[in-house]
Amino acid sequence: MTKSLLVLTLGLSACGAVYPQLETPVRTPPAHITLAPPPPDDLVFLKFAGAMIPARTRDGRKWDSVGGALPDAFAKLIVDGKVILETPVQSDSLTPTWPGQAVANYRVRPGAAVTVELWDNNPLNNQPICISGVHLEVGEDPMQINCNSGAELRLLAQPAHGKLGIGLFYELRQEEVVVTRVLKESPAARAGLVRGDQLLKIQGKVVKTMEDGEPQSLINANAATGVSLLVRKADKTELELTLKEGAIYPMKGEGITIDG
Repeated sequence: MTKSLLVLTLGLSACGAVYPQLETPVRTPPAHITLAPPPPDDLVFLKFAGAMIPARTRDGRKWDSVGGALPDAFAKLIVDGKVILETPVQSDSLTPTWPGQAVANYRVRPGAAVTVELWDNNPLNNQPICISGVHLEVGEDPMQINCNSGAELRLLAQPAHGKLGIGLFYELRQEEVVVTRVLKESPAARAGLVRGDQLLKIQGKVVKTMEDGEPQSLINANAATGVSLLVRKADKTELELTLKEGAIYPMKGEGITIDG
């Protein structure tokens, strides 16, 4: 073996194998299904439902000094001093609805300081249209916020929107199934699964004896009725549990799209 080939072989053997991350299916619940358990009180679905902006500023000026006369509006939601939701800019509109905004479930602690802001986007300096502190009211209909500028802003705050699934992500390694991620508000999390857990048995069958793709098939095929698992934790203790499809309330950043 040449020296260069030997170095290459040693280098490859030193590299850890890369395994694809698999995920259990997530689906939209049928309309007649009531998700259980219900979402936690501090998890709220938030979306700007729209705004109505006067044709001119309170002192009679045009909103937009460059281009069209109408504002290029965007909105922000600030909780405890942190911007958690910001819409894209909707140009030349007195009635923006921001259809491209990223809707999501957000953690908002009870009693949090909540501020809504409505801005006119300008090349040099953005101009405020409305800045208002609000008491977040969770319900089916949008809150209406009346601004000193004469503008109205509508904010939808509802109990967290949910999906159906298990909420489990894992890797099929050589003779191992290892949990890589768990959605925070999901059956997998409620069952106590965490990253790094090893699945030793699935539906009573030892993982080491399974053929390629069999762990994924067993998990997906039995999710609706219940997947029995034997789990080894980081401290080497073992836990038997049954994981069944149920309510998932995905949060922003978890990579699950929710209906809005």
